[in-house]
Amino acid sequence: MVTKNREAKINQEQKGDLIPLLYTQRFSQNNLAYKPPDNSKLPTSFLFIGRWFRFGLMLFLLLSVLLGTVGCSTNAATIPWSVATKVVPVETVQAVVTENSELNPQEAASNILAWTVDGQAGKLVIFNFNNPGVCGKKGCLYVAYLIRKDATAVRVFSSYLNPNLPPNKSLLQVADDPTKSSGLPCLQVQQPSGDNIKQLVFCFNGREYQLAKSSLIEVRGK
Repeated sequence: MVTKNREAKINQEQKGDLIPLLYTQRFSQNNLAYKPPDNSKLPTSFLFIGRWFRFGLMLFLLLSVLLGTVGCSTNAATIPWSVATKVVPVETVQAVVTENSELNPQEAASNILAWTVDGQAGKLVIFNFNNPGVCGKKGCLYVAYLIRKDATAVRVFSSYLNPNLPPNKSLLQVADDPTKSSGLPCLQVQQPSGDNIKQLVFCFNGREYQLAKSSLIEVRGK
């Protein structure tokens, strides 16, 4: 009887020792099971390269825009208009209004716009009348005067220009004189011509501005 009780006790102790062993084996097998790599977190080096790539791309685009702008401005510069009475004396503006229109010079003078550029031949002043009274089917009136020191202002350019152009096209610009001998810059005018743009270049011949070049520019997107 004692022997049977001892054998039962030994069997029970062996089973108790077996349970932790089985648990340990299962735990070890689970740890040894294949786990796919976690790609949710990229290495720091890849993130660093990505940031510099984006920065370089933005810098390249910015430089491209700036260089493109500079490249255009070397050939022709858009005229920055100002109120004429802040550029030249009021009396000069009123005289220009009287000579070129039937407007009341005292009333119209404050609406006239102007731009000036100094040249070897004197100061060139371009007047933009910017007034419905001098606008018609042909466009609006633009005139340019050459003002020399101690001399009367002389009209050297006069034309009705149509300001209805695409947003990226300038009506009137100044351009370099290819001859470098006139003492004044050339005037580049762009006008609508059907579905295209006609580009006209007027240069000073010593007395007035005359047509020096005419070309037709195709408007993209039409």
